[in-house]
Amino acid sequence: MLTLGHLTEGAPPLLRWASLGDAPDDPGRVVERITHCGPDGPPVGERTERVLIVTSADGDLEWVRLRAEDAAGVVLCGVPGAPGAADSSPPPGGTPRSGSGPATGAGGTGGAPPPGGTGAAPTGAAPSGPLVLGETGEIPDCGLVPVLTPLIPGGPVRVAEALMGAQIAELKSEVRQVETYANVAAHAMAEGGGPQGVLEWVSREAGARVEVVEGHREQDWPPEVARQTPLLRELVRGREHGPVRASAHGRYVEVWPVGVGPPHRLLIASRDEPWGGRGRFGLEQVAVMVAGLLREEEVTERERRLHAAVQAARTSAFQYLMVGDVTSAGRAVEPLAPGLMAAGVVQVAVVEQAPGEDREEVAAEVEETLQWARALMVLCPVDDSQIIVIWDGAQAPVQTVLEPVAEADPDRAVGVSGRGPLEHAARLYGAAADSVEAARRTPGGVAVHDGRPPLAELLDASARAWARALLSPLERNLAAVERRRLLEVCSAGIAMGAQGAGQLLGLHRDTVTSRLDELTARVGLDRALLGDRAKLDLAMRLADLPPPVPGTAPVGGVRQVLDREAASMWGNGVLSGLSPRLLSALTTWVHHELDMEETAEELGISDTTLAGWLREAGTLTHLPLRKDRPGAVHELLWALYTTGRVRPSAVTGSEDEVERTGRPPSGEDRFPTTTVHGQPRTDEPHPARLYDYFLGGRTNFAADRIAAQHTVEAAPSVAVMARENRAFMLRAVRHLAGKAGVRQFLDLGSGIPTEPNLHQVAQAEAPASRVVYVDDDPVVHAHAQALLPGSPLGRTAFLRADAADPARVLASSEVRDGLDLDQPVALSLVGLLPFVADDREAQEMIRGFVAALAPGSFLTISHLTGDFGPEAADEVCDQYESLTGVRLEPRSRTRVAALLNGLDVVEPGIVAVHRWRSGRAEGDLAEEDARVGSYGAVARVR
Repeated sequence: MLTLGHLTEGAPPLLRWASLGDAPDDPGRVVERITHCGPDGPPVGERTERVLIVTSADGDLEWVRLRAEDAAGVVLCGVPGAPGAADSSPPPGGTPRSGSGPATGAGGTGGAPPPGGTGAAPTGAAPSGPLVLGETGEIPDCGLVPVLTPLIPGGPVRVAEALMGAQIAELKSEVRQVETYANVAAHAMAEGGGPQGVLEWVSREAGARVEVVEGHREQDWPPEVARQTPLLRELVRGREHGPVRASAHGRYVEVWPVGVGPPHRLLIASRDEPWGGRGRFGLEQVAVMVAGLLREEEVTERERRLHAAVQAARTSAFQYLMVGDVTSAGRAVEPLAPGLMAAGVVQVAVVEQAPGEDREEVAAEVEETLQWARALMVLCPVDDSQIIVIWDGAQAPVQTVLEPVAEADPDRAVGVSGRGPLEHAARLYGAAADSVEAARRTPGGVAVHDGRPPLAELLDASARAWARALLSPLERNLAAVERRRLLEVCSAGIAMGAQGAGQLLGLHRDTVTSRLDELTARVGLDRALLGDRAKLDLAMRLADLPPPVPGTAPVGGVRQVLDREAASMWGNGVLSGLSPRLLSALTTWVHHELDMEETAEELGISDTTLAGWLREAGTLTHLPLRKDRPGAVHELLWALYTTGRVRPSAVTGSEDEVERTGRPPSGEDRFPTTTVHGQPRTDEPHPARLYDYFLGGRTNFAADRIAAQHTVEAAPSVAVMARENRAFMLRAVRHLAGKAGVRQFLDLGSGIPTEPNLHQVAQAEAPASRVVYVDDDPVVHAHAQALLPGSPLGRTAFLRADAADPARVLASSEVRDGLDLDQPVALSLVGLLPFVADDREAQEMIRGFVAALAPGSFLTISHLTGDFGPEAADEVCDQYESLTGVRLEPRSRTRVAALLNGLDVVEPGIVAVHRWRSGRAEGDLAEEDARVGSYGAVARVR
């Protein structure tokens, strides 16, 4: 928009300031219309707001004060001494007299004039000092309306025409500017990056810093506007419309409100030069553009969140269906696919996108193809390349609807299930997923697997009785809710592996694995055996069927369950399309417990060839034969077994143990002290592995985890005690290997190595550190051989010996070869002394080791105590005694101190283990005092 600044500072300037008194020389005054009038002024009642009035200097200007107080300005023509006052024709060459004032543009200048109220004259123009009218010696008083004189020769009509020409030129410039801004805004909107691109472009064009800040975050406002805070608050609240102008710290600032309604954001533009009229117009347009872009960004974000919420609801509904919770699934599905949950039968399709395609785009294509049909489309939570469709089976077959989707790209594949009740959605999904492999090799990219009758449904009631007997420990030991949740997680884990089940159910894969371990241990099976995993799978499928007639007796073991003609016929149907080559490969693969390398070696082929054969067999059997789809592998095992291609021992491992010993693996002797064939037993809990579990280690098994959970239920503080005790030991080792400079460590009663272990911490501080572990437990010994590699520069050894016999330990080859007892050694008795109930025996054991150590050695001990919480200590001792038959001996601080007689205790002395150089806040430490229940100390040998 045109301003007085454009007319007085343009190139060439058309007007000059002539005001005296209170009239401001305001370059920012906006001119919306230009008119000329006679000496008596414009007609009475005519609008004069933002009007630049051109008139002769001959008349009385009193009418300005009376009728034109809101005018943009008055231009007086014919002022003596002014250009053109005596000559109404232009100078030679037709060019008006002008100077070469500063140019104005999108970032042109237009600052306030110097003090005194007069503007600066352009270079080459007439002087800008006060003008004199004839003999009066002064300009007429027009109140606050600026008075200007033309630099254009001619009368009022000629001057008005010239000014109108300048206005038209400015309007054209504004149109071009708006077009430019519109193009920039359109580009920014297409890019989807919000207003940042526009702000950067404006900053470059105007040589300014232009930014948008949140109105309510006053701490983000630049210091240049600090004095304008009250006005800016009014902008933010919508009580002012702006702009707010300020100058401080050598910067000129304009602030515009941004947004449709309050609270507004603020567009803040600052630069080293004043903002001219055109620059101000540009900032106003920028504020409008930024508001639109922010609005678009907010709408896009809301749409994205809505889309994400819909996808989450679809995934949630699918997850409910996969675990058989149709009621909960219905609540999520009904708003998304009305009428689908009332369908009698459904089909499931799995659409696999072509490599490199964007799944969201393919999903949009699928959704458009489905249109308003009764169907639920879900982005597969297990496979990032797949889209799942659950289809009302009363409509046309879903494969005919999805054929155009498959044909759109030859690398797409669509697997489709047969029809079935909604309660069997999980089985239908499995059939559809199995069909994808066949669809990849099918012209048109669509394959339908109607689904063979499940093996479980072909077996009689006695098989269901067997399944319920196998799973009966769950009913005895778990509440109904816990049992249902455990079976839900394990069903998914058995069907699609821990990784896939975790993605499907929103759990970590380790959680799924631990649930599978827990389930197999509770029912007396070994998850390490393929046959036991398959038995559990079959039992769970049978348990999902209607219960047998009361009084139906189990048939015995799984061999008796599958000794049915129907099972044999089912197995032949599964394998009917396979060649002898593939049958031989599958049999060998199962015999080797799915070990690819051993299978390929026996068959005399490469691993790659074997993988290709398994894919081929999977296509023909509709079974994805991969380790991450264990449910399909279990079906293969039963098909091979029922057709006589694998030996009974391949599927009856733990049942053979029952027949041999007359009892299930979980017998009376809860904590064996021997190993089997030199390896630790994993089917029964062991104290060392329980401790490893409490520490978050990985050397523990299902039986250990179950026992640990029972222990925590009985003594809740036991896990905290174990973790804090371990953390104390690691801090002590770090101190001794670092600040104390010890390079030799002897750890008595070490337990199973749990990362990070003593040698890892010591060798991280000093790679040449040498460590000898001592423990008398054969299970600990068996695990330690595989878990203590040590560093290349240091040395790590394990000695199986009783720590209560110092002479034997010190005389062993492991200690003699691994440690130099003439140099300082750090002796560790962490958690061991409570097993020595007699104080005198404990002191003798300590003295036996300390006497052999060089001066400057150290002793680290931790000890269970009842000082902080006698009840918690008693609970731990009672629980441990009930599990092992061994009674622990807590000691008071006085008794612990007596064990360290003759040694110099290192600061901070004998304290609760979590307080020993932990660096934690006192508040955190105090919260744990009652639960930690152990003292810790480090003492130096004199």
